[in-house]
Amino acid sequence: MGRGVGFIALVAVTAVLAGCGGEAKRSNSVDIKTYPVQTVEVQGNQPRHCNGLSKAKQAVERKRLERDLQQLRVAIKTIKGQATYGNAVVNKAVDQFERDVAQEALPIHQRARFIDLAAAIVAPRCYWCFQVMESNRPIAGGGKLACG
Repeated sequence: MGRGVGFIALVAVTAVLAGCGGEAKRSNSVDIKTYPVQTVEVQGNQPRHCNGLSKAKQAVERKRLERDLQQLRVAIKTIKGQATYGNAVVNKAVDQFERDVAQEALPIHQRARFIDLAAAIVAPRCYWCFQVMESNRPIAGGGKLACG
């Protein structure tokens, strides 16, 4: 019996101590400021040229991207060994390629192929340049996109 009484006394003391100081007090010193919600309209229904534009515009774009690939080949030779961020010449060529490949004159899969070729050119020498090519790919890896 002594053990049962001791256990009940322990439970009673625990319950009393748990209730001490449990009163909720509201602090008026903290002011909560709320802001109005602003709705932003997103232009999600812009026309996409998944199949490219006219054949003449595709030919012009293809020549421009082939020229950019040649400039990348020349620029990447200015890096001796391997560089994390490239150099000014390589970065300028990468920027030019990225601006040109963003044009939607070519079908999306052809643009992705040009990015493959450019990534293969820069990958052995410039880690950051390769990451830029991969991040701007119009076709996500296995993702369902509007043109996918």
